[in-house]
Amino acid sequence: MKVRTLLSLTALVSSILGSIVVYLVLTVPNDLKADAMLKSARTEFSEGKIAKAHDSLTRIVQQYPRTDAAAAATVALVKIDEQERGKLANEIDRLRSAQSAQSKLITDLQNSVVEIKNTPPPKPAIVQAPAPEKPVVKKAPAKNPAPKRTTRRRR
Repeated sequence: MKVRTLLSLTALVSSILGSIVVYLVLTVPNDLKADAMLKSARTEFSEGKIAKAHDSLTRIVQQYPRTDAAAAATVALVKIDEQERGKLANEIDRLRSAQSAQSKLITDLQNSVVEIKNTPPPKPAIVQAPAPEKPVVKKAPAKNPAPKRTTRRRR
């Protein structure tokens, strides 16, 4: 009986060790790949390629869900999304203020148009034309007038 118990115990221990080895063989390369992808996503983020970094982090979470890199990627995704929400909220506030200023301007313009429309037209001013002047007739200069005759006295 002792041998049978010893064999059962040995089989149990070896199967546990085997499963641990299989787990490590299957997970260690995944951890290394996920860490490498996480580093590349961080460099993309620092370079300003936020959309590309977001895609890389999402791929890490999808392909390697049970790794430390997936947890770090999840945290990074949450931070990126919070930043984008903050930017969108600021943009919405800016657009709302611009829209309210434009609507106020439109209301003012409509009021002025209504005011102009409701004012009666001004009475036409009657201006009398000045009396026509008599035309001035200028005499045309004579063409070389004939010389005046002088009368000589005869003596």
